[in-house]
Amino acid sequence: MFPSVALAWRISQEGFMRRFTNLSDLKLRASYGKTGNQAFANYQQYANFVVGDGQSQAQMGNGFVTTIRPSAVDPNIKWEATSSYDVGIDYGFYDQRISGAIDYYTKSTSDLIFTVPIAAGTNLSNYLTTNIGSMKNTGVEFSLSADVIRGGQSGFSWTTDWTAAHNANKLTAINPILTGAAAKTQQILTGGVAGGVGTLIQVLEPGQPINSFFVYKQNYQGGKPVEGSYADLNGDGQVNVADRRAYHDPSPKWILGHTSNMTYGNWDAAFTLRAYLGNWVYNNVASNLGDYQELNRASPYNLSANVLVTGFKTPQYLSDYYVQNAEFLRMDNITLGYRLKYAGRPVRLFGTVQNVFTVSPYSGVDPTAGLNGIDNNIYPRSRIFTAGLNIVF
Repeated sequence: MFPSVALAWRISQEGFMRRFTNLSDLKLRASYGKTGNQAFANYQQYANFVVGDGQSQAQMGNGFVTTIRPSAVDPNIKWEATSSYDVGIDYGFYDQRISGAIDYYTKSTSDLIFTVPIAAGTNLSNYLTTNIGSMKNTGVEFSLSADVIRGGQSGFSWTTDWTAAHNANKLTAINPILTGAAAKTQQILTGGVAGGVGTLIQVLEPGQPINSFFVYKQNYQGGKPVEGSYADLNGDGQVNVADRRAYHDPSPKWILGHTSNMTYGNWDAAFTLRAYLGNWVYNNVASNLGDYQELNRASPYNLSANVLVTGFKTPQYLSDYYVQNAEFLRMDNITLGYRLKYAGRPVRLFGTVQNVFTVSPYSGVDPTAGLNGIDNNIYPRSRIFTAGLNIVF
């Protein structure tokens, strides 16, 4: 069962608000809802048999026969369930010339569906899609729309929209039976990377954001990373897996957006800006191709230019050096148009550029390539130019 309820009070229509003549709208909202998510394949809860590949054939005489093999199964898998609470305010001033909304929400999700590694021999695969625990998201969202300049039919007009969203994510439990210090010792590694066979760079750990990076703390000398040298964080005199720790979060803390639309006479223009703040990315291109060992291959790959900074001779996949700040500001598109009449019919000529520019401290080719936390992209995002003609018949 997934119930929901919502209430709203339009305060601006109350008699005691009449003296606020510049306030055109004020509404208080509150809602609760529960939703489900079936983020797994059909018949996942049943034992399925699939056709094997070339590595799982059986020899019959002088030939090989394709086999049918069972897949991993969790007969108790069930839907994720998310309970959401939201409180918000809608506002407007000067006959809605300025309007917007402010919302605060909290979302608690139980029975999270994840594909996780399992011990060999305990099922029919070494990975299983199952319910693993719970997480919580809390955040605020802001929006503001304004008619900045109203120029009429032939004068200059400018309308603008601003949005801002902040979200904090935390995995609250993996095994809900365990609590306290025992719960914090639970970890599920995830996030496989290119180059390192079986190397997992992210972790599901109670108290940490989902898919936090799980790395060693790199030691430096003269501002340069020292190959193979990491901090002994627990002070036991040796560096091992116990010194890896959850480090930063691939999800942005803030997502900002801005859109402007302008007209002047027969001309019109519009652009959109987008920014992510507080997000980090594991630069797998640099970690996989940023060492001189690549030159010894029979067919050498092009090296990442990052090797000129580190001087690494062998890969250092688990170093936090490769977890990089991927904040960015991007102009997603800009459009310029001109309206006229031809043979008595409205015509609009326009040109658009997509992916106009990006400003970011990230050293990879595209900070948005690794929004899941891992960047394997070696090709830059294309910039697209479009010209068009609209005719109304």
